[in-house]
Amino acid sequence: MIKALYHKLLPSKNNASSLPDGSSCNSSCIFTDVLRDIDTGLIILDTTEKKVFFKNGHAVKILEPLKAAHDYEGLSALLCNDLDSLQQPGRTRSRQTIIHYEHRVLGYTVYKIPGNQRHISIFIQDITDRHRLAAIDEATEMMNNIGCLFSGIRHEIGNPLNSIKMALTVLQNNINKYSPEEIDVYFNRISGEIGKMETLLKSLKNFSMFETPRTSNIDLAMFFDNLMQLLGADIQSKKIEFRIDIAPDARQIMVDPRALQHVTMNLLANAVDAMTETQKPLLQVRSQSRGNVILLSITDNGCGMSNELARDVFKPFFTTKPHGTGLGLVISKKMLSQMHCGIDLVSEKGVGTTFHLTLPKSATKA
Repeated sequence: MIKALYHKLLPSKNNASSLPDGSSCNSSCIFTDVLRDIDTGLIILDTTEKKVFFKNGHAVKILEPLKAAHDYEGLSALLCNDLDSLQQPGRTRSRQTIIHYEHRVLGYTVYKIPGNQRHISIFIQDITDRHRLAAIDEATEMMNNIGCLFSGIRHEIGNPLNSIKMALTVLQNNINKYSPEEIDVYFNRISGEIGKMETLLKSLKNFSMFETPRTSNIDLAMFFDNLMQLLGADIQSKKIEFRIDIAPDARQIMVDPRALQHVTMNLLANAVDAMTETQKPLLQVRSQSRGNVILLSITDNGCGMSNELARDVFKPFFTTKPHGTGLGLVISKKMLSQMHCGIDLVSEKGVGTTFHLTLPKSATKA
């Protein structure tokens, strides 16, 4: 498409066409008019002569309020910081980039023009308002989650504390009457309630783990080979068939290996728990290349869940397990977001669940 538009911008004797009223018009005029009026900024730079080849009206409108120079040098400095990625084999466009400039937020992508080494095209949008609305939504969701978090903490710590208080009161009033065996029952009850609070505090500690992720090149095939050394025996003991399919073009990612291990172990543990009643349990891990990211899928054929439950799984303290804390997926989502990764799920009750992780692709091999 980029190549076709570029050629339409160039005058050609073969581009003449007839309009409905019978008059003739060069088709490059029509395409140029369309490109000038679309509500996406389009800039084409001539990298040989170092000049702006084309700039439509919407691009001018976006750039006009900014103090940056609008000539070739100014636009190159502002928008062409990721040109090195275009030199990689098979790459036709840069990563989608967001920049903050003069209190505005701009999103742009740089494209190569197939068969043309001289020009590059840049599609640009002013996404300031969209970005602010997204920030408001994110802040609102965070406040709601914090509210759920503190409500959950109050409940999860309050209940064991009340049980401990009651047990100590009973012991205080009857310590001289109870036999050693009866006293042990109350001490064991107190110890169990303390264990519940320790589990909660350990989960909360993970909220502050990996606050600054240390990302590096990771080979997914090697990663799961190492992970299976930790989990393989347990999975086999439960008679679970485990399939791993890492595509050759979907192996190299850029993440923090500690955080990824924490997330995948949590997801695999959840999948194993979901298949306790499944006659032929099957756990599958698959990777696929999707442009600049890799889609990692973890699928089980367990009990699944309804749409209502699926909407709540990332809320603090939401759990369907009798002894779950309801923090595992919340922490996993936080870790992934800090590495610019994503997570979502598809589930059907009685069929199974698939978690999809969106992971940034690495340019080099691990």
